[in-house]
Amino acid sequence: MKIKTLLLSALVAGASYSVSAQTTEPDVKYLSPKFKDNIFINIGVGMQGYMNTDNFDYGFGKVLQPLVNLSVGKWMDPYWGLRGQISGWQSKLYTDVNRLNNNNKFEKFQHKYINLNLDFMLNLTNLWRAYSPDNKWDMTLFLGPGLSFGKFHNKQMDVLINGSIGLGGKYNINKYWAIDLEARTHLMSTFFYTNKYSGQEEIAGRSYQDGLLSLSIGATYTFGGKNFARYESGAQEMRQQLNAQINNLEAELQQTQSQLEAARIAEQIAKKEVAAVEAEKMQVVAETARKDFAQYVGFTINKTDVKTEQMVILQAIANYMAENPDVKMKVVGYADKQTGSKYFNQKISERRAKNVYNLLIKKFGVPENRLSYVGLGDQDQPFKVNQYNRLVMILGEK
Repeated sequence: MKIKTLLLSALVAGASYSVSAQTTEPDVKYLSPKFKDNIFINIGVGMQGYMNTDNFDYGFGKVLQPLVNLSVGKWMDPYWGLRGQISGWQSKLYTDVNRLNNNNKFEKFQHKYINLNLDFMLNLTNLWRAYSPDNKWDMTLFLGPGLSFGKFHNKQMDVLINGSIGLGGKYNINKYWAIDLEARTHLMSTFFYTNKYSGQEEIAGRSYQDGLLSLSIGATYTFGGKNFARYESGAQEMRQQLNAQINNLEAELQQTQSQLEAARIAEQIAKKEVAAVEAEKMQVVAETARKDFAQYVGFTINKTDVKTEQMVILQAIANYMAENPDVKMKVVGYADKQTGSKYFNQKISERRAKNVYNLLIKKFGVPENRLSYVGLGDQDQPFKVNQYNRLVMILGEK
């Protein structure tokens, strides 16, 4: 039960780290474009030792045996993957349980065995640094459940549930080949426990739990070569939507420029009126602006910087406020509801609003006491079309 709890906890923690690593850049992920991508096969050879209290009494170094393993797996992304592994050879046990009947000597028991394991793999290196196809070194944590098959004294076949955990180092020669060094331990119920079989001749060790400690070196071949595609959320469809949004914003910009030009002409005419009528007219203009003025600055998905082509809108707003000294404006940021979490949308709407606010003050000279800003996230969607809501609205204060 302790082994199962440990494995489950580690698996959940690893998956959480993977998700965290994927979202450090909210609009960028690396994924396998197709299911057949990033499937690999690994062959390794090395040494293993059977861990048992009886063996430690006799000498752990004398129970070392050869090891062969074969693995087939797939990386789902640069951070995690799954593999199946078959490994084994032969295990030894030296015990003094029956020394009085054996001329005061340690008895040697041994049996052949095979381990089958399903491993969850977590690439620790890509969690600690930015993923790059050119990275040469990787360190991987792997763990998972499995089954051990073996015979005790050439009698009936035993099948035991095991749990294992290990650490692997990898040097990537190219996108196809890599050299691996892997250390691993298996924990299981013992094959050699005395009470499993009847008969004095089958007396073996004292332990209820045993383990296998192994170290191997091998080579990995990835079919078709490693292939993780950079994926920007909604890639193709998003580009089409953004192009449509840009066209709409350009049309709105032209309309806004016409409206501002008409307003300037009307204002010039108004200045020619009698002083009293002019003052009354200016008051009406200010009240109208406070209630009805609305301009828009559009943004690319997940971006907060104002694009160069949008600067003409800010210049026009600054000109209008300079010519209407009684007008105060409010900069309101939004984010579309279908992209990102509420927390992320709130933050990006605030950054959009603040960037427009800062540009109006620092670049275009609008007095700070005539401007305010706020970010409303995705709690309010001014437009029915989702992608239109990635914007900042400049409104006259009511």
